[in-house]
Amino acid sequence: MTVGIVPDVDPDTAIEKNQALKSYLEGELDASVTLRTTADYAGLVQAMSAEQVDFAYFGGVSYVLAHHRAGAEAVVVGSKNGSTKWHSAFITHESTGLSKMNDVATSADELDLVFGDPISTSGTVMPTHYLRNEYDLAPKRDFANLTHVGAHDATAKAIANASGDVGALNARIYDALVEEGSIGESVVELWRTPGFADYPWAAAKTLDADTRDAIRTAFTGLDESGKSTILDQQNVDEYVETSHEQFETLDSAVRTMGLLDSENAAATSANES
Repeated sequence: MTVGIVPDVDPDTAIEKNQALKSYLEGELDASVTLRTTADYAGLVQAMSAEQVDFAYFGGVSYVLAHHRAGAEAVVVGSKNGSTKWHSAFITHESTGLSKMNDVATSADELDLVFGDPISTSGTVMPTHYLRNEYDLAPKRDFANLTHVGAHDATAKAIANASGDVGALNARIYDALVEEGSIGESVVELWRTPGFADYPWAAAKTLDADTRDAIRTAFTGLDESGKSTILDQQNVDEYVETSHEQFETLDSAVRTMGLLDSENAAATSANES
């Protein structure tokens, strides 16, 4: 069985941090598991469409695209502190002098904005949504410059290196980077968005029902099996069952922003809306 991993961090890191999960799944499923990642989020959608992966860890938006284009179905989602919601963190370098999002709103035309992958839920799409709805800002229209750097850790490092003024990334990944001390002390958090659905593990339409059930049981049993290391690597406390219904709000947002039209439309709409 081939398991796809969204490249929300450096691709090599994405594979490395899932080695323990790979071994666990092989034991639980009594099957060989191959891990695969892609150069970007769209590549994982394409891989499932081409039936090159059987099961995959998606970002929320890439999952919605895979659901519509390849028949992917969400199976489990992580829960942390009793919630399955995720958040985006807006961050800056202390040298900018920014301390709150209102500062960003009043000086956006002088600021360089850093986002992740164009169809990253917490690294581009939801930050765009909240900039528009809370501050009437459109990334490409209102900021001096917009750069997509790919993975969330790349966004954090760009801000830590003062290669950009304001960045947005997955809040749990940001917290982990802060805890491990990998981005120094010069990065300041400006705001954490409200929660939204993100990061499901989803099955390809070609995966048989028995295997889906076995995978679901394996994931929901991680906590009881004492696999805390694997859960920590995923930034969750446990996995719980889910379905596409839990992603209906995000599905509607994807439709509204025109992200289903094409990969290019995804990047354009996310940046300009």
